[in-house]
Amino acid sequence: MVNRTDGRNEGSLRPLSCELSCLYRADGSALWKSGATHVLAAVYGPIAPQNMAKEEEECIVSVLIKSGQSDQIISEYKSFLTKILKACIDTAKFPRTVVEVVLQGIQSDGSVLSCLLHAAVAALIDAGVDLLYLPVATTCLLIQKQQHQQQENDSSSLGVEILLDPVASEEGADDSNSEIVLVTDCSQPTKILGSYTLGAGVSLDHFLSCQQVSAQASPAIPAFWRLAIEQKVTREMQTLWSK
Repeated sequence: MVNRTDGRNEGSLRPLSCELSCLYRADGSALWKSGATHVLAAVYGPIAPQNMAKEEEECIVSVLIKSGQSDQIISEYKSFLTKILKACIDTAKFPRTVVEVVLQGIQSDGSVLSCLLHAAVAALIDAGVDLLYLPVATTCLLIQKQQHQQQENDSSSLGVEILLDPVASEEGADDSNSEIVLVTDCSQPTKILGSYTLGAGVSLDHFLSCQQVSAQASPAIPAFWRLAIEQKVTREMQTLWSK
């Protein structure tokens, strides 16, 4: 068993927090916190495209990421998130419009891609954009076990320890480790919508093991979205009745 720096067990998420409508000029906004990783998301739209020559029949989903990570990583994250968000937004209801999602990394301490997606979805909910489903991301870090550890533990036949929601120090501890981000449908945790892999790659057995871990942990995410919505409604009701 791997001793984690923050005392969590292998399958535990970090403390979560979500606040909606934290920006006034955006149509929807959210501040998502997972441990020490904080992401601020803003949604603008659906609005008419500025360049009418590029007007298309379908809704255009534009993702902009502002972060201290390398340009290559940001480009990969942008491409991945654009595909996931465009698939979950009911684009048929917003023809010839643009939905712009701006993501700002405030603090980074591991599992950044998952936090970017959760902040984006929360901001889309806050903006009232119709969604076909809610995508949930879980980050799994696969740590190679030593041979003597495998012999001592019968459950270690896969040869790896799977750490859920790793922090930055765990992600950078060993270059031989692999990391996979699984995106699932919150109503069907076993339905995989997409995956993103870093490192040496993931075998089929390891992938299926990560999918099981993801299915167990993913229900916690929509619970925090729901809590954030309830807190926003309560806040607005208190403001309404105080006038």
